[in-house]
Amino acid sequence: MDVREALYTTRAMRRLAPDPIPDDVLLRILDAAIRAPSAGNQHRFRFLVVKDPATKQAFQALYREVFDELNETRYAAMAEAVRTGTATPDQVRVSNSAAHLADHLHDAPVLLFALGRPGEESSVFPAVWSACLAARAEGIGSTVTTMLKSRRVESEALLGLPEGCEYQMTAMLPLGRPTGRWGVAERRPLQEMVYLERWGRPPGWTVDEALWPDPHASKGAR
Repeated sequence: MDVREALYTTRAMRRLAPDPIPDDVLLRILDAAIRAPSAGNQHRFRFLVVKDPATKQAFQALYREVFDELNETRYAAMAEAVRTGTATPDQVRVSNSAAHLADHLHDAPVLLFALGRPGEESSVFPAVWSACLAARAEGIGSTVTTMLKSRRVESEALLGLPEGCEYQMTAMLPLGRPTGRWGVAERRPLQEMVYLERWGRPPGWTVDEALWPDPHASKGAR
């Protein structure tokens, strides 16, 4: 797969089929992920793979608790808009997708946990994103969530981390074959997301649509 296709089409996939991920596919994902840049080349991150149904069910219960709490606090406005029918179609789609994951987290064939040392997330997230890209190349969907950090004690107990462990849970990635289609995620125009030299200063150029595939290429070009 072309690297730009992977970059442009690796988006959050929260609706995942329960079909098992073959071991050789999972190994290729993990082997690619550990090649990511690492601060000081110290490799101060670890991955922990969870496939056990009972453990996944326990994580789903924790995840649902956190999801409900967020809908009453940080995401209360969006949740209310969805309930009252005043949300935009995109807000409804995202809300429904997030709720589906909260209800079906345990159905994902693999829960991949990324762990790092406190304050050293810069060594963890490059590996996390490499895992997402490698999964995309294998036709495996993923999404990065840190919601369980508010249940760190319970989560790390489920993961079997010993007391005083130098590593802690940083993120979780549910992995599985997506039930939806791959595609370029819709985003705001680039000029709304980037400043030049100083905060708030417009960049001076305009890019209103994704630059992959080439928006200027002829539809008949090959």
